[in-house]
Amino acid sequence: MIFVVTLGLAGALLTTPAAAAGTTYYVDNRVAACDDAGAGTSTTQPWCGFAPITARTFTAGDRILLARGASWRERVQLQGEGAAGAPITFGAYGSGDRPRLLNTGLGWGVRMINPSHWQVSAIEVDGSGSDKLDAGIQVRFDGAAGIGHEELRFSDVSVHHNQIGIAVTGTAAPAASQWAIKGLTMARVEGAHNEVSIAFGNASAPLHFIRDAVLTDLFLHNDDGAPAAEVGCANALTLQSMTGVLLTNSVITDAGGCPIWSGTTGVYLGHAADVTIMNNIIVNTNQTGSPDQGGVSLEGDTDNVALRGNYIGGNVRWGVEVQAIHTWGNTAVTIDSNAIAFNGEDPIAVLGSASTPTGTISGNLWEGDALTYAGSGGTFDGFTIGTNPGPVTSTRVWYTARDYATGQGQYGWRYERSSDSGVTWSPLTYQPATQDWRPAPGSLPLVSKWSWHPGGAGSQVSRSWTAPAAGTIAIAGQAAKGVVGGDGVRVRILKNNTTVLAPTAVGGADRIGVRTNVTSLSVAAGDVIRFAVDAGAAGANSYDTVNWTPVIGYL
Repeated sequence: MIFVVTLGLAGALLTTPAAAAGTTYYVDNRVAACDDAGAGTSTTQPWCGFAPITARTFTAGDRILLARGASWRERVQLQGEGAAGAPITFGAYGSGDRPRLLNTGLGWGVRMINPSHWQVSAIEVDGSGSDKLDAGIQVRFDGAAGIGHEELRFSDVSVHHNQIGIAVTGTAAPAASQWAIKGLTMARVEGAHNEVSIAFGNASAPLHFIRDAVLTDLFLHNDDGAPAAEVGCANALTLQSMTGVLLTNSVITDAGGCPIWSGTTGVYLGHAADVTIMNNIIVNTNQTGSPDQGGVSLEGDTDNVALRGNYIGGNVRWGVEVQAIHTWGNTAVTIDSNAIAFNGEDPIAVLGSASTPTGTISGNLWEGDALTYAGSGGTFDGFTIGTNPGPVTSTRVWYTARDYATGQGQYGWRYERSSDSGVTWSPLTYQPATQDWRPAPGSLPLVSKWSWHPGGAGSQVSRSWTAPAAGTIAIAGQAAKGVVGGDGVRVRILKNNTTVLAPTAVGGADRIGVRTNVTSLSVAAGDVIRFAVDAGAAGANSYDTVNWTPVIGYL
């Protein structure tokens, strides 16, 4: 598989200075008194469109807010630099649906030039049409001016029916100790029916072009290039030109929905280092007759990439591909504590003979004819392969995030709390407003799809699973702090209130966490396997959100 992002510089626009720092600008083309020649600083006389935005360079604390429920068939260019603690915001105001930017046929919907300290939130970019947008949101860091930028945040953003939903790229060439952008965050970003939903970097940008990225709660789905592909559906998420990445708590499904000669996958990694892909669902890459068609593909020139605690399944071919088709290979690969099951081919493949990948494979719950496959001269000689429980004999595995439900007992799972250090347990109540389980609205403890938060000293919160049949099971998972702070938590596993995994500490700043594996455990029908979290030895409860998505399978 080969994937390259190239987006040109055409269409750069002249700018004029913005008003004083800290100004809030409003845009609503439905207001009769809207005026692009006005100040745009009131909701009663907002700007009508995007020309005044594109014409300005914004400064620290400025906010550009689009009216919810409104839509524009215009594109907008954003320029300027915020400051630490005073970012520039491009977002929404009012009530209703996200403001929508519609396809203009002019290449991109939103363009950001060398941004520092920006927040983009609560917008939708719809690239559908006969000439779809090359990028719904394009972020460029170009030339010498593109070096040394910090803090770029996207949240509650939807991009769909584009060639690329969000592209972060550019020509900047930072030295080894530098970067183009450092501190990039994406949370609650949805991409659908793009050819590629999110793409970072490009083939010529250095490994450290992007530093320290956290990607959480992404929902990238049905990337099929609808209604018609222009280039091809290589993947849903491209991680390249990056050093220091955490991808967590995300769903990536039905990628590669249109053919491309280079191959398709759910997540592509190339020219990347120090990447952790943890506690995600990566499933159902499509059958298009393309090469690869797997869940995760390490193309080459990667170092210290770790896959931990994910569910990777339902893909046409392999769950994880470690390519060895280039001399610039993949080193220090860690594949640990995942569930890799029900793919069309074996769970993990090394393909090619131009290099010898290195790393470790351990603790994975797997299904298939064999754990590994070496093709086209590939070899696992550079890997240390530990204990990996499998093959799974059940027709499914029970992955907590995938099975998360609004009713007790669904898929065998119950959501419970204890206020007496685990002696007795009582049910939590599902809260539709927050989509989690709590004793009452706004209270602790809680359990959500990905995360848990205990209730303080003497309190535990749990998910329990009731075995549907007798047999031998295995458990895999990775528990890590969801936020940095506090004194940490403890996780444990019990069978009928007998300890299976002893209380294990997760430190307050540990976003990588600890493995929570049980390689073999006999159960009878009706036995209860309980996964529990408490506030730690001291009982302090601040910042105690923990991400943990254990999985169970019968052997």
